[in-house]
Amino acid sequence: MRSHPVYASVYDRYNRGAERTWLGEARHLALGHARGRVLEIGAGTGMNLLRYRDVEEVVATEPDPAYRRRLEQRVPEAQVPVQVVDAPAERLPFPDASFDTIVSTLVLCSVDDPARSAAELRRVLRPDGALLLVEHIQTSAGGFTRLAQHASVPFWRLFVGGCRTNRPTLRTVADAGFEVKELDRFHPPHVPFVMFPFVVAVASPLEGKAG
Repeated sequence: MRSHPVYASVYDRYNRGAERTWLGEARHLALGHARGRVLEIGAGTGMNLLRYRDVEEVVATEPDPAYRRRLEQRVPEAQVPVQVVDAPAERLPFPDASFDTIVSTLVLCSVDDPARSAAELRRVLRPDGALLLVEHIQTSAGGFTRLAQHASVPFWRLFVGGCRTNRPTLRTVADAGFEVKELDRFHPPHVPFVMFPFVVAVASPLEGKAG
């Protein structure tokens, strides 16, 4: 996979204001539903690690070595056991139904194969488990907004850590065999409109249906 050392080096500073306000609030809302054994995909620099409470363990995957170095530096600050694993979302090295909770915060916009990633999340999540999402998704608006979102993808992908601004993430998750319940949908301040909307959501595996 392509590494993003420059973006990884500025990520925490660039998002400092958002983490103190809307992004931190979105993480808090999502992670409040975490329980049991937790898998966090694309854990990045580890901004979620200090927020986990009352869970057995967090397995944090991060395939980008530039992010993983920063993630590992945050592990000692966590209040729960954390294991860091080098693995992409498309190829998770875990048995079926091995996690109670899966967390994805600003990750599914940048994976290479969203459908395969969602299928892997469905595979490793227990039948009564929960997938917790904080993501920005494809706009439902038309006209200039939709056109601008699609047009921004090449630039965004190159300079913002592989991010694609037009991913229909909730639909992709649903197609993989999840029932998705939105907790919040919002347009945060000081964020380019091509990233709107953001969502916080909880998804549950549908019985007998897998992607």
